[in-house]
Amino acid sequence: MSGLIRNIWDAANQEVMLTEKDGLKGAEKSCLFVGGKSSGKTTVMLKFLSREDSAKPTTALEYTFARRATNLQHKLTGHIWELGGGTNLRKLVDIPLTLDTLQRMTVLLFLDLSEPNKLWFTAETLLRAMRERLDVVLKTGNKQNPGFQQLMNKAAWERIGGKDRNDANSINPFPVPLFIIGSKFDLYQDMDSDKKKVITKCMRFLAHSNGATAMYVSSKVDTTMRGFKHIMNVSVFDGQLNKSPIIDSTRPLYIPCGMDSMDAIGKAPLASSDIGRITSKNPSETWKIAFCGHFPQDGDVKQADIPDPAKDAQFREPKIDELRAQKDKELEAYKRQESHKWADKIA
Repeated sequence: MSGLIRNIWDAANQEVMLTEKDGLKGAEKSCLFVGGKSSGKTTVMLKFLSREDSAKPTTALEYTFARRATNLQHKLTGHIWELGGGTNLRKLVDIPLTLDTLQRMTVLLFLDLSEPNKLWFTAETLLRAMRERLDVVLKTGNKQNPGFQQLMNKAAWERIGGKDRNDANSINPFPVPLFIIGSKFDLYQDMDSDKKKVITKCMRFLAHSNGATAMYVSSKVDTTMRGFKHIMNVSVFDGQLNKSPIIDSTRPLYIPCGMDSMDAIGKAPLASSDIGRITSKNPSETWKIAFCGHFPQDGDVKQADIPDPAKDAQFREPKIDELRAQKDKELEAYKRQESHKWADKIA
């Protein structure tokens, strides 16, 4: 029996040594899919996972995983989170973006190229929500381990080649690796060439100013799916990012983080009617005005106008809804009772 125990521990120790030697210790990585409603997130994810399931609307926040065997008889596991509801459920990013996942997390932001009238609002809203969450996580990590926030910031700059760039003042690198993905490239191809130029220039700015990789993808175009599978292998299996950019109007865009520049992107494509509106020296504001001047944003509405996700048909649960309705009635009755009390006191 003791010989068996020694053999078990010897085997376990050998596997740990091999794992450490190969750089795979603690190698479980996570990635978070976010983006607009029906932007194609689920479809391309299922293709990456080689699943034949038909894509269904994502319910709130969903989790799945991918596995790949290594030559060390070791299986790598990649954790995949997908946020549904477009921008409405953005607070749910708090669940996957934690201190435990931060150093092994990648974010994939999907922006529907075929709906430019929602593109900028979606990008701005989700990027802001994730930055706010990551700021909280970084500060928490810094309290536990002073210098942690500085270390993460340094790593973010190193991903794009460091701070010694001519355009460094125009870049605010995202705290974790970020891919900004223009989806439905097949529909984008049929758009007017002038519109495509505006969209692509602004997509490049969004990616470069956030220290992100930019790429176009379509579940119906095989070449783009090969590119998407590549970035997923980078995101969840520690693959090495292809650093060869593709900037050609006849081919799907692919620009690795740090490989673009503000000079190469050029000036913001301002409409003639917007030139006089520029008062801020903030490049992001200038580019926002430029993009929205060509494509007024449907999503730029007051928060009160956004539908309540609790009333969305895809989240319907009869028993829970019935209890919720009862509690709402009790709350309204309580409010009326308290209101009467205050009225009596004032009288």
